[in-house]
Amino acid sequence: MTHTGQHEDNSGRQQVGIQASRDVSARLTAAARLLRLSTSSRSNLFKIVGLRPRMLDRLFTIVSILLLVFCLIVPSVTALAYYGYFASDQYESETRFTVRSSAPALGNDQIAEVTGIPSAKIVQDTQIAMNFIGSHEMLDVLEERDISLHEIYGDNSIDWWARLPDDASREDLLEYWNHMVSTSVSPSSGIVVVTVRAFTAEDSALLARAILTAAEYVVNRVNDRIWKDVIETSNTNLENAKTQLLEARQALARARNRDGVLTVEGSSAIVTNLISAMEGERLNLQHRYDANLAVVSPTAPQMLVLKREIESKQQQIAELKSQLAGSAEGARNLADVSQEMSQLQLAQSLAEQQFAASLKTVEQIQFVSRQQLLYLESFLDPRTPDEAMYPKRILSIFLSFLASLLLWGALLGILHTIRNQISN
Repeated sequence: MTHTGQHEDNSGRQQVGIQASRDVSARLTAAARLLRLSTSSRSNLFKIVGLRPRMLDRLFTIVSILLLVFCLIVPSVTALAYYGYFASDQYESETRFTVRSSAPALGNDQIAEVTGIPSAKIVQDTQIAMNFIGSHEMLDVLEERDISLHEIYGDNSIDWWARLPDDASREDLLEYWNHMVSTSVSPSSGIVVVTVRAFTAEDSALLARAILTAAEYVVNRVNDRIWKDVIETSNTNLENAKTQLLEARQALARARNRDGVLTVEGSSAIVTNLISAMEGERLNLQHRYDANLAVVSPTAPQMLVLKREIESKQQQIAELKSQLAGSAEGARNLADVSQEMSQLQLAQSLAEQQFAASLKTVEQIQFVSRQQLLYLESFLDPRTPDEAMYPKRILSIFLSFLASLLLWGALLGILHTIRNQISN
């Protein structure tokens, strides 16, 4: 019986030892499984195996909690509170227009007719209008028309984050204006789209209409400057042509007074008639002399008188012919006068043509410049919106949460990388 009892006692102890071994094995297996599958921090691993976390691990735990709070929870709650309760409604008014020109300003545009693309002048004026909308000059025009952007965008009823600060400088005001007003243009059609946001529906429509009026004004003002320069140039050309014409007429008048010739043709006709008449008289005297020579001696007194008369007529005829043409030194004949007169008359004729062309150009430019050459044709007039378009509350809250989540995840990953580098 004693032997049997000892045997049973040994068997019991063996079973207890086996059970203890199994328990230890199970615990080790569970710890290994936790070590293999766990994604917790290093301090948690220490807790699993019964070790106390180090100071560095506790510090990283605190930083992780702070990142969770300030990078994910606080931004998300702030976005939810702001966009859900505090953000002011923003109304958007839209207008669309094109820049058009009257026919006299541009004339025919062959490229535009073939391609359908707006002419270079229209494209340039469109860009002028778009750049003007986002410039300091636009703000000056609004101020001149008693439209205060500080009152529209800086009212105390607008939430603090969205409204224009009271101490905003001109640069801050321009930046805020360009944030609330956007412009775009279609390259093929030249249609400009302008959208204006404000915190009341009436203000958004008011600003859109003011932008249209101011843009049309500035485009025509730029062209007025161009026409002013063109008119000044054309007037200068007209004055120069007038001066040249006056000088040509004075030169022709001086030549006529100096030579005593009104017209070469008239003087030539008079001299020719005198030559013909004297030639007839000379022929009559010569005929009488030849007839008397048969019965009277050549030395007779009457024959000598006839001979002197004939010689006198011949000398007068020669002098008259020399007035028409000749090569006598120091004497001016009608041929010389005719050449000079022709040059002076040609110069006068050219000056008259230049003056007439300049005068016609000035008249045309003045006629065209009085017209409104460029128009901002608005085919979508600004209207007062019925409901607020901004902010997109749900979308903004979601995007804020997503951005916070990405930031938190990125910083947390960087933190774990730093901890692993320090631990190693």
